[in-house]
Amino acid sequence: MYRRALSIIAAALSATMLLASPLFAQPRPPARPAASPAWETRIALTPQGGVLLGNPAAAVKIVEFGSLTCPHCKAFHETGLPVIKAKYLATGRVSYEYRPFSLNGIDLMAGLVMQCLPAGQAWGFVNRTYARQAELVQPFQAITPADQASIAGLPQDAQGPRMAELGKLPEFAAAAGVPRARYDACIAAKPGMDKLLAIRKDAVETHSLAGTPSFLINGKMQTDVFDWAALEPLLATAVKSATTRTN
Repeated sequence: MYRRALSIIAAALSATMLLASPLFAQPRPPARPAASPAWETRIALTPQGGVLLGNPAAAVKIVEFGSLTCPHCKAFHETGLPVIKAKYLATGRVSYEYRPFSLNGIDLMAGLVMQCLPAGQAWGFVNRTYARQAELVQPFQAITPADQASIAGLPQDAQGPRMAELGKLPEFAAAAGVPRARYDACIAAKPGMDKLLAIRKDAVETHSLAGTPSFLINGKMQTDVFDWAALEPLLATAVKSATTRTN
């Protein structure tokens, strides 16, 4: 489990006329069955500030509170999430929502970039960040003590953006397809900051989050569940129960 002190820097039929009437009525072709939605490919933003994959009306709803800098969140993203998408989302019975939880200033600044992007690009940013987590984190770890002291002397609302600048977040975002002008707008966007802080508050105060990743199943926090091995049997049980109720 990736635990850290819970502190913070802060989406004609048009009719044609027949030229001549047939002598006999023509039989209608059999109706084709409606194609099932490809739920595993559906991506949407949520009012809470997360990214939702799958059927929004699914009987079983998973919410992950994940930190972009958390190695265990990266492990879940690479091992558990592909199974959820292939085995559960495709059925339409399960949805998955990722909510960015800010463990530290890096999470907060990177989360601001995610928050101002459209759904597909936001999810792509999350995927890329986990795939290149060390590339995100290492420049921040290289910030010198002198620069850290300089940051601390700035007004509070300027500290995060300056830290992000020294941590090369603009370059990381640019490599993910976010140009500098868009990046600057993301970092300055108050709605994004409000959503990130609200996600943190909800996770800690409402759901008693103890570490990341943490998971809700249908609104209930799964205690001491921080990886796919622990989550999978609980998810399978929830799906089985929901299927029994609907049959």
